[in-house]
Amino acid sequence: MTVTFYDPSSASGLKKLNEYLLSRSYITGYQVSKDDLTVYAALPTAPSTEYVNVSRWFNHIDALLRISGVSGEESSVTVKGSLVAEPVSTPPVKVSQSLVFSRERLFAP
Repeated sequence: MTVTFYDPSSASGLKKLNEYLLSRSYITGYQVSKDDLTVYAALPTAPSTEYVNVSRWFNHIDALLRISGVSGEESSVTVKGSLVAEPVSTPPVKVSQSLVFSRERLFAP
């Protein structure tokens, strides 16, 4: 299931996220995931307590990040390029004559 949130830092985005989290502890699944971290990172600050469910969820994810030692702050890492791995060419294998078996050699008396 793909979940999309539009501008979760805006009032309308927070309202939709609040409704979504009404019956959920996490964005997807039953434990914290990359989806939670993605939405958490999209929120510039802690949401207003007006959005009870978002505030509960945000504080929970924030606490998990603090006790894990992982920072929710942006890093200076940039990832660029294709998601598809470049093909790797491998040299052909040379077969030694001593490794080649003939029918006569296999069934010789």
